Parts: sequence; C-alpha cells; structure tokens
Amino acid sequence: MSCATDAVKSAITLVSAPGKVLVVGGYLVLDRNYSGLVVGTDASLYAAIQEQELELSSTDNTANIDGIPILVVSPQFTAAWWEYVFDTKSNKLVQVDSTDGSRNGFVEVVLEVSLGIVNHRSADALRRFSAQGYGQGMSTGLKIILMADNDFYSQRETLANAGLDLDSNSLRLLPRMCETGKMLKDVHKTGLGSSAAMVTSLVASVLVHFGVIGFHALRPGRDSDPQGMESLQLIHNVAQFAHCLAQGKVGSGFDVSAAVYGSHVYYRFAPSVINDAMGESRTITEISKAVSPENPGWNSVVRPVDIPPGFILKLADVDAGSNTPSMVKKVLHWQETHSEEARVLWNSLDAANNRIREIWAKLTVCHKKDQAEYNSAIDWCSKHKSSEWKGAPGISSSTTLALLCQLVEGTFRVRSLQREMGENASVPIEPPKQTELLDACMEVPGVCMAAVPGAGGYDAIFCVTLGHVPSKDVERLWSGWKSMSVGPLLANQSSSGVCVLDPSIYPEIAAKF
Repeated sequence: MSCATDAVKSAITLVSAPGKVLVVGGYLVLDRNYSGLVVGTDASLYAAIQEQELELSSTDNTANIDGIPILVVSPQFTAAWWEYVFDTKSNKLVQVDSTDGSRNGFVEVVLEVSLGIVNHRSADALRRFSAQGYGQGMSTGLKIILMADNDFYSQRETLANAGLDLDSNSLRLLPRMCETGKMLKDVHKTGLGSSAAMVTSLVASVLVHFGVIGFHALRPGRDSDPQGMESLQLIHNVAQFAHCLAQGKVGSGFDVSAAVYGSHVYYRFAPSVINDAMGESRTITEISKAVSPENPGWNSVVRPVDIPPGFILKLADVDAGSNTPSMVKKVLHWQETHSEEARVLWNSLDAANNRIREIWAKLTVCHKKDQAEYNSAIDWCSKHKSSEWKGAPGISSSTTLALLCQLVEGTFRVRSLQREMGENASVPIEPPKQTELLDACMEVPGVCMAAVPGAGGYDAIFCVTLGHVPSKDVERLWSGWKSMSVGPLLANQSSSGVCVLDPSIYPEIAAKF
C-alpha cells in the first residue's frame, strides 16, 4: 500500500449518508405508477477525503499519466485498500494496486464519474494535480476513508466472540464503527442499503471537496433553498447514475434517494434518462448532460413525510437470508405472464400502502391540533395490545385512537396482499416463519406496525412501537424467539439525508488519516 507524509495535508472533507427502510412499496416501487414510503435511519455511511503527499506503485498501465494518485481505505474490513490514478486528460480511472489484486466496482465507478464531472464542470478544480508526473516519487493525491456505523453489518460474531448477548445493551458496548474482522466480500450485511449510502456519501464528498457543491448546501438542519435543492438534485442524479452503472442495471433508485433526501414518499425516475449514458462508449460530456439537474428526464418525485410523534422504529436482523435479486426477478416474471391478475393485485396493494401513508399524515396533524389528546391516546395504547385498542375509553371521540386502530388494520391488509403476491409468484415475501414472528410482535402492547421491509424474505423485520417501553418488550420477545435468531439493530428513524460533518466529532475517522 502507498505511503503518505504530513508535508502536505488539506482539511478533511467528511460527508455522511443514511441507511434506509422501505416501510411500504416493495416491488411496486419499481414501477413509476406506484410509490414507496422510505424511512431514513440514523445509522450512516461516511466518506472522508484529504489531500496528502502519496507515493503509489508505478505500473505499465500508469506510465506517463498526468493525474491524481488516490488511496481508498475501508478500515473496518481486513486489508481493504485500493490504489488508483485518475487521468485528468482522459477522465479515466486506472487501478494501480489492491489487496490480492481485488477490485471494488462501486468505488471505481463513483470516483471515475465524480472526478470526471468535477473536471468537466471546472477545468481549474483539478489543475493543481495535472502538472505532476505520476509514479515519480511523492505526488499530491487524495486519501479517502470509507467507514460505516455498526448497524450496516451483522455484529453477531463480534458479540459471540466477546461473550456478549445478542441484544441492544451489548451492541452499545461495541466501539463506534468497529472492525468486522472479515474481508469485505465475507461480511454479512443487514439490508440498510450500504452500497447506496456509500455511493452517495462518496459522490457528495468529491463534489463538495472540489467546490462543485458548497458546504452550506449539505449542512445539517439546512433550509430547503433553491440552490441547496439543486445541489441535492445533482448529488442524487450522479449517485443514481453511478449506482446503476456499478450494478449493471437501472434499479428503482429508492435506496439512493433515501441516502440523499432521508425519509420521504418516492416515485421512481424513468430509466431512459440514463440509459444512453451507460453505454461502453460513454463520454464525460454525455454523462454530465445526463446527470445535470436541468435535465427534464429526471422525473422522480420526492415528497417529505413526517413520522408521527411518539413512533419508534425498531429494526431486526434475522439470521436466515434471502436472495433479493432472485425474488425480484420471479415477481416481475409473474407480473409479465399474469398481467391482468397482477394489475388488480398491485392496485389493491398500492391503495393499502397509500392508506398507511395517509394515516401517518393524519396522525401528525392530530398531534399539531391537540397534543394533549394525542399524547393521551398514545400513552393508553402503549400499555395495551393493538387487538384491545378498539375498546379504549373515549375511542368514539378520539380521532387519534381511531387512526391508530386503522393503522393496525392497514398493516395487516398490506401484509395479506404481500403474502398473496408471494404465493402467486412462488416467492417467500412473508414466509410462514416470519408471519409467526410478526404476529407475535403485534401482540406486544404498544406495537402498531410489524412487517418485512422492502422485498421481504427471511433476513429482516421492522416494528413501529409507541414508546421506549414497548420497544424493550419487543426486543425481549426477539431475544427469546426459538425458530429463528432475531438480533436487534440500534438504528432509529431519521429525516436527515446526506450531510457535511465536522471531522473533529468523528475521531474514529480522522485518526485514519
């Protein structure tokens, strides 16, 4: 791996992007006619950049390149580092070295696209690197650190090796952004969207570091001013393009959208907006035109959503596992071969999904209108099973209580339709073992929602509880569950999207430079 000196070190640019949970809208979100309700998490992935003097290995394919040496390190994984050089003349990224010659396709695509856009938008931005010859001793380059909060990766083995129980108290004892002890290819992910969050944070960190986007546009708690929204749109477009290019296909994009915007209702973009720019003969001019915020082809819709006060999102990693791409292919095949049956079912599921969203919005309004009544209803329901809520005192006069009852009914309706879709497509969207677990969760006092997120399967569930006491009771249920191993995550809901952060608050990251 390359060596670095302290002779030239710039300030650190640090950007975070959150994980996601698709509460409703699995499969339907692939179709622009339908929406998904995606909730961002307070677990994030981080990309940090600093200019340093680097000495990278010289190889035949990097000889005579005037460009930028780049060292990317992901310290939470065993020997996870990659050396590159970005040719400022051709806008191409060349890998120089890595552990065992391994490649990281997502990192490669993001760096080539992002730096190419920087170079295309402002020739001066990278000019200070272009005069130096590559492979001729020390050169000013970029050191990039990629790290993630613990919830993105299963901590089961770490806890077991430490003799700790699989519960939230044990998880809180682990160091923040702890090492996994595994190669990147061997780590077990928890389904929070680590690839999308990594792509988004790395795109944003490059664009911010080189001044394409101002720091103020991504500060936490920012206002939605036009310039800031245009900056977010650019990050969104570049990240969507890079993520699709790295995957080799155009997906729904809800995970990248959540990494940029946080919690919201999402309608996907038309794939045609980037199809042409994804060809082998693509140029940076074509890419820049495709990802421009002024390109009207970007027709995705992002509508902010308020999570009702008092709601707590509880996430669990289930040690079973599902092959999501295979499940999606089977569902889409069934949709194509049974188009009319699928249309009727998808419309019914869409109506049920929208009902969940409407109830959330109405509950938020109830809180604003009469906090005392709202809090009283939440408090009573937090102490009783949802099956008992219709008998709550004063339910006939409490809009909040009525809406909470409707939310429970709506959740069961969505789950029923998801199971029907799974049975039709021979896909375990909510397999029997998950049904048993989710039904048990709904019997815990104070639980108003319990379901499988996104595409479903065996590997994750979420619950929404009405306070911390029900959350602890849910976790006790999980810890004693016998038919599957159910481990909690620490992540909660968050409305924040991509943000520029102060590196001094994250010594775990700053120390890696």
